[in-house]
Amino acid sequence: MKRHLIILGTVAILFFFSRFAFAQTNQDCLMCHGDESLTKEDSLGKEISLYVDEAIFKKSIHHDLSCVACHVGVEAEFHMTKPEMVNCGECHADALDLYIKGFHGQKYLEGVEDAPSCQDCHDYHNIRSVDDPEADTYRANQPKMCARCHADVRLVGKYQIPVPAPYKAYMGSVHGKALAEENLGAAVCSDCHRSHDLRPASDPTSYVYRTNIPSTCGQCHFSEEEEYSEDTHGRGVQRGVTEAPVCTDCHNDHAIKSSADKTSPTFPANISKVTCNRCHSSERIIEKYGLVSQRVTTYLDTYHGVGSRAGDTTTASCVSCHTSHNIRGEDDSQSSIHKANLPQTCGKCHKGAGPNYAKGSIHIVPTSKKDIGVYWVRIIYLSLIIVTIGGMVAHNGVVMVRYAIARYREAKTGKVIRWTTAEVLWHFLLFVSFVTLIITGFAFRFPDSWWSSWLTHSPTAFAARGVAHRVAGMILIGLFFFSVFRSVFTKRGWEQIKAKFPDPSDVRNVTQNLLYSFGLSSTPPQFGRYDYTEKAEFWALMWGGFVMMITGIPLWFETFFLGFMPKWLLDVAKEIHYYEAWLATLAILVWHFFYMFIHPESYPMNFTVLTGRMTEEAYMERHPLDYENIIARGEIAEEEEQKPAESEIDKGETKESEDKKEDK
Repeated sequence: MKRHLIILGTVAILFFFSRFAFAQTNQDCLMCHGDESLTKEDSLGKEISLYVDEAIFKKSIHHDLSCVACHVGVEAEFHMTKPEMVNCGECHADALDLYIKGFHGQKYLEGVEDAPSCQDCHDYHNIRSVDDPEADTYRANQPKMCARCHADVRLVGKYQIPVPAPYKAYMGSVHGKALAEENLGAAVCSDCHRSHDLRPASDPTSYVYRTNIPSTCGQCHFSEEEEYSEDTHGRGVQRGVTEAPVCTDCHNDHAIKSSADKTSPTFPANISKVTCNRCHSSERIIEKYGLVSQRVTTYLDTYHGVGSRAGDTTTASCVSCHTSHNIRGEDDSQSSIHKANLPQTCGKCHKGAGPNYAKGSIHIVPTSKKDIGVYWVRIIYLSLIIVTIGGMVAHNGVVMVRYAIARYREAKTGKVIRWTTAEVLWHFLLFVSFVTLIITGFAFRFPDSWWSSWLTHSPTAFAARGVAHRVAGMILIGLFFFSVFRSVFTKRGWEQIKAKFPDPSDVRNVTQNLLYSFGLSSTPPQFGRYDYTEKAEFWALMWGGFVMMITGIPLWFETFFLGFMPKWLLDVAKEIHYYEAWLATLAILVWHFFYMFIHPESYPMNFTVLTGRMTEEAYMERHPLDYENIIARGEIAEEEEQKPAESEIDKGETKESEDKKEDK
């Protein structure tokens, strides 16, 4: 009996422990890992889940594999010993080999913690076939999958990934839009970068290495690659010319857009102005490779070029004549611009084009040896224009000078002292400093303009420009404070400043002047010592001078002011300084010059700024309300009263009248 009990107990014990003698089944694993609350701490103390969703696993491509097929080394139920790391290469040796050679694999082996491995793209237990629409690696899902890292601002900054936002650019491209419309034939990330053996663009074995790009794009664009490989650009790439354009130079890389998109480099209006222009207007590239210069500028001067600049998408651009991917030299018999082929090329737009289209230059650069007819016409007409128009200017200039001298002499005889000698000098210094500030200031802002190049295209001239600007600025500041001092501490200055203050009569005068000018009133406005236009100019001058002073000084002594003020405030001062300069310049041109040179009462010039005088007649007409006050203020010259000398103009008019009488 005792013997039977021993045998029975032994069998029971063996039966109880028998399951540990066999490999673990998936259900054995799920007894624990099917619990959503199962977690552990990793080496950094972070809690991670050990839960496996059986329903999801059953949908994976590995659903018929046992857990221990991947998690090898699991021997005990509670496997306190850490299992071996999952090695996908046990089954996918070819993929692992490619991965290790690729950029991601190399970084993983270097210990870069964020380097993607198998599960980052394929998942752990939800591994799906690439043909499964639920798979992250499915073509329609690839861009989003890659964007998990490549659109992560933290990772892009941390690892200085060269292209910061490829996903956004791709989704706005023709490829991304086609994919969004469920066109699975559209190129996705792995088509250009590969999947496991992904390599950087600097690697000569990479599919996106510069010289490999044409063949990469050629996987889909067969005919374009075939043409390109035989054209000037393609042969240049094959010869090792690093700056020969490849697909991405004209089409972009991720942001490839339709030629119908106005932002695309291949949009008709952008081809000549932007895309081809990048190389064919580059002096460095032209000189380095011996290219013909002025190709773009001579095109833009043609009828086609003007139309292109105007945004006409139907006018001929570079590719209309040279083609897009089969660009060849004019000496190549297969070239679209070979003389024998030009009638056919031009005939695409100009129906019936014949051989005469080839008898002359397309890109005209007139010289004594090339395009001779155009050259001599240009020389003859330029000479004719200079002689003819120059003669007209000289003739009319002589006439104008005579009238100006006569007006000056007339103004000089005036007895009303409008300005003192000091005030005339003050205005002259203001004029010189203001003009100097305008020229030297805008030359700094527009250094490449035709009128400013003499001030900016040499270090010496540029330095002189800066000195002149600052000296003129100091003169303007001095004039500003002189005007303030004189207005406050001198009798004449105080009287003038009081007279320049706006008052209700100015509003009435503006209204009356407009009514009179529109012919709605027969009575002209009546002005006092200063009319509203003069008051507006004075206060605009004082305000503008103050603004330019308080914004200009910090720009001059930048380092000092940045010692206690933030840079953004200096930037604001710079912007105010710039736009106040525009405001002042335009005000002078539009307002001041009108009353100085154009107004019928002043034409051809108001010489008061030079003589300081006005005739009594002119003063009475312009400032009738103040005429009686000028004597009290002592603003009538003390010379013996006499009839003003007859002006040269009046003499001329009298002589003409006498001649007419004699003729009669």
